[in-house]
Amino acid sequence: MEEHGFVHKSVLLYETVGSLNIKPGGIYVDGTLGGGGHAYEVCKRLGGGRLIGIDQDADAIHAAGERLAPFKDKVTIVRSNYQNIENVLKELNIEKVVFIWIWECPPIS
Repeated sequence: MEEHGFVHKSVLLYETVGSLNIKPGGIYVDGTLGGGGHAYEVCKRLGGGRLIGIDQDADAIHAAGERLAPFKDKVTIVRSNYQNIENVLKELNIEKVVFIWIWECPPIS
C-alpha cells in the first residue's frame, strides 16, 4: 500500500489479529500503527470498543487515518513514539486496556 510516500504491507495479518482474541468493547493500543493494516482488522472486531493507534511518522498517520476512517468513532490516532504509551494513555484518561501490541521490524533494504 502506498499513500503519500508511505509504503506498508501487513505481514501475517489474519494469523496475528486472530490470535489477539479481540473482546468487543475492549480498549486496544497499537504502538506501531504504520499504515493501519492490523488496526483495521482489529477495528472490524471491536464492536463498541476503542483502538488507540500511535506512530511518530506523519505519512504513516495520514495513511492510517484514511484506512481507519470507517471506524472514526472508535479510533484515536496519536503522533508519538510507542515509548510514550503511558503518557499517551494518561492524556486520554485511559486507565486500563485489554491489549497493547508493538511490532517493530528493521527496514528491508
